[in-house]
Amino acid sequence: KAVVSTQSTGAPCSQNTTVYIGNYAAQNGVSRFGERCESLFDRRWNYVKAELAVEDVRKFNLLLVEPKEAEKYKITHSVVSKFHTYAGLKISKEPPFVMTKKKEALYLMKSKTVKKKLMVKNS
Repeated sequence: KAVVSTQSTGAPCSQNTTVYIGNYAAQNGVSRFGERCESLFDRRWNYVKAELAVEDVRKFNLLLVEPKEAEKYKITHSVVSKFHTYAGLKISKEPPFVMTKKKEALYLMKSKTVKKKLMVKNS
């Protein structure tokens, strides 16, 4: 779902876009196979999984990072979507008796300097 959200930002394939994929996202299946632009000659969306220094964050249009990591980048990027993961079961004495608990796992962040045409749809 997070990869689909980065791809539905509205940015055309011809627009240079860099997406940073944080450690948690990379460990849980986000990969270059989700790249939006298929043409070998027009691949202007770059997905980067390398370690990110805080001073390098300005190079990225979109960040897909954990909530605790997102705090470091709020000066240059804003949270546009939050993605949750399973966090256990909750038992209740009233219906519904069993419910799933969720916790925030990933934030999709957009650069504050990106033009309006790079719109991210909230999920």
